[in-house]
Amino acid sequence: MSTRKPPGGPFPYPTTAEWAEHLYEAITNTCTAEGFTPVPRQAVFEALAPALGQGEAKRVIERRRDGRVLRATAYHVEQRDTDGALLVLKVDLHGAATLPWVINDRTRSAWLHPSAENQERLEDLVDRQRLVAAWTVGVERTRAARRALASTAAPAEKEAVVVAVKAAEDELARAQEELKACERALGGRRPLPVVRAVTEDGLPLAALTTEPVSAEMAVEVQRYAVDVLRRRARQRSYDLVESLVQEGQRESTVVVLQRTPVADQDGAVRYVWRGQHATGANRADARLETFGISAQQSLTGVPQSVLRLPGEEENRRLVVRGLGEILRRISALFNAEYADPGRDEEGRAQRAVRIAQVPSRVVIGARRPERLEESLRQLNVHEHLRGQLDYEDMDRSLGLWSTLVKAYQAAGLLSDLLAQEVAQGRMAAGELDEDAIADALVGARALDELAVLLTPGDEVSALTLRDLAIRCATVMVFPPVPPRPDNLAPRTPMPTGRYWPVVRAALQEASWAQANGSTAKRRTEIWAAVTAQHFLRPGPLAAAERLFGKPEVQFGVRPDARSLASMLTACRQGDAAAWEILVRRHLLPGLISGAEPFVAPNEGSFQSADRKGVRRAPTNAVQALVNAYSDPPENVTRELLLAFAEAVLRAPDSSAGDGLAPGTFWAPDAHGNPREGVLADKEWFDALFPLTSVRKTKRPQPPSAGVIGAAGRDSGGATVELDEEVPESPLARMTRLRAELASLVASSTVSAAAVAEEISRLVEAVEGAVRAREDAGAPEEPAEVQKLYVQEFGKIKTEAGRIGPLLDKATLAVMSL
Repeated sequence: MSTRKPPGGPFPYPTTAEWAEHLYEAITNTCTAEGFTPVPRQAVFEALAPALGQGEAKRVIERRRDGRVLRATAYHVEQRDTDGALLVLKVDLHGAATLPWVINDRTRSAWLHPSAENQERLEDLVDRQRLVAAWTVGVERTRAARRALASTAAPAEKEAVVVAVKAAEDELARAQEELKACERALGGRRPLPVVRAVTEDGLPLAALTTEPVSAEMAVEVQRYAVDVLRRRARQRSYDLVESLVQEGQRESTVVVLQRTPVADQDGAVRYVWRGQHATGANRADARLETFGISAQQSLTGVPQSVLRLPGEEENRRLVVRGLGEILRRISALFNAEYADPGRDEEGRAQRAVRIAQVPSRVVIGARRPERLEESLRQLNVHEHLRGQLDYEDMDRSLGLWSTLVKAYQAAGLLSDLLAQEVAQGRMAAGELDEDAIADALVGARALDELAVLLTPGDEVSALTLRDLAIRCATVMVFPPVPPRPDNLAPRTPMPTGRYWPVVRAALQEASWAQANGSTAKRRTEIWAAVTAQHFLRPGPLAAAERLFGKPEVQFGVRPDARSLASMLTACRQGDAAAWEILVRRHLLPGLISGAEPFVAPNEGSFQSADRKGVRRAPTNAVQALVNAYSDPPENVTRELLLAFAEAVLRAPDSSAGDGLAPGTFWAPDAHGNPREGVLADKEWFDALFPLTSVRKTKRPQPPSAGVIGAAGRDSGGATVELDEEVPESPLARMTRLRAELASLVASSTVSAAAVAEEISRLVEAVEGAVRAREDAGAPEEPAEVQKLYVQEFGKIKTEAGRIGPLLDKATLAVMSL
């Protein structure tokens, strides 16, 4: 950094060490007085103080006889009177000081669970990325050497260069194929980083930290987070960057101070402190884009060439890492440009001046710092669920799931429900680590935290943990409701037990008696979104349509007490009820979200040339598989069914085989042995288990003695699905076509106007090209080219000539309507 005094201007410079010390003292004293745990000292000195706007530290501090404290107007409490209460400091931060937080509710479906296997796959991916980058440079160098080779060079030298280029290109192609394989192994997603509270002397503080990672891993995770965030932000009806440039940032967003331990290539670990946006992540990314740096550069280091000061020699190997130095250079460069009278009105300084400082609420204290991440997630969920941005269906359902888990925790019922219904009373609720289990259920920790709920003797594996997570999700979304008491008076409200009211309040549903199809649909979507996250390729929510209905909403789903291994054994012994439970509660997520899905949505928009199998309702596909156990179709045996079930359960963890992609398997034969060369996919499934018209069995419900009226009478049997469609009556067809006629006329009018406008543009383009040719004095196109254009125009004229007779025919027909 130059010793000259930096130029003044609207872009602030980092706070001095003296004021940083004063700020930390004020934060510590205020947190003590308010009953909060403060942030670490290092977080204030390395992340907060450098990011403060000009004069902000002095503005928020008040000196008293017993020491410095924060002014009463400079802070407030978020989520007051809860265990997740946060003390936040209201300040203006440098516009380029903060990063988008990776843990964003609107992008949750784009992340995998942070299991050890997924972390290893990510490390392999980063290694392949490094290899591809190295060979890309190698190819460019060999090609440059070939171009620089003199024409008089010896033939042997020329041949050696050609061979070197070919070898480098081959290595690059191989590295790129390996990189694609690593991407496929992760399903195109990344494992979500595990974030916990920073601890000092064994005590948690009000800041977060990730696990130690390599610099390349940190860069890849941050790059992917921003990339997913930008894809979601395309739903905006305006350009966020231009909005910030023109109007600045009006809303105050929540920032948490987070530490990222980064291991450099020499093995040394350095601790990178940055402010992360728990809310307003899109705005943080847009501001960094306006300032001309990326989030990953701000995290691990900005090349000196990007922030080179006047008179400073360029050094391509120099990287600026400290936040204070990064912001000091940015402010010096932008202030100098802004002070220039002849500055460009579209230059960087002019575009960034309105976001030179932005309002923020920085978390400086927490009531329960060990739950800091969970508190911030809930702020993020609430902002997005109640916000104005469009929410993708999968992410909305996951946001509701996070809200539901939090509601169970707040009511003190999460451990009770899981201990009683999933563990079947084998342990007391107090023996469960509720916080760790909640984090695992929402994807913030690995599923290993659920191992305590496994049946004694069960192997702890990816299969059993995934199945256990699905059991937990099922019973939490559809909690059991006690049977209606025999002595309950008529018209008395149904006692729904302890769990149903928690779900009702969290999802804002109507009363128990008013449970309807829309309630069942929303709960089913939540269940489908949660279970899909346990697979590399999540299936669409519509593939679970109507698989849960009003009975499951009103009476819940009680998990079977048997382990997965015991249930498979019961199926081998002829237990049809065990087979139905296995299919509907354990196989179903894999049938929907496998590498080769067997259950697909019953929607026309999903039907295309490459769609496998037949179009059928998900309920029909599942019912056909259930019925095949007691009433097997041709060529279906119980050995085949059991082999198929075991393959579906194991498939997510199966690696690529000879001719098989990861997660796929060969179809079993009648003896349960794999038929090599025959892929088990939807086409095979639909052929083996065709559309069924067998009457569905009525779902079992708890006894409800005393229920009198329409709800208690036989309604004529359950619904059935026939092999052929019911013919439409002429009256119904007439009504439908008349209703469609007006919209067809309107769309045809618009289409005709669009065609006329398109041909007008064609004429203008041709005439413009002729004038330009004449002005340039260029020769005409060859005769054969002109002839081809004339032939194409003739085809257009022929197609246009068909419109008039067709309209005449429609005019005559409409006179009889």
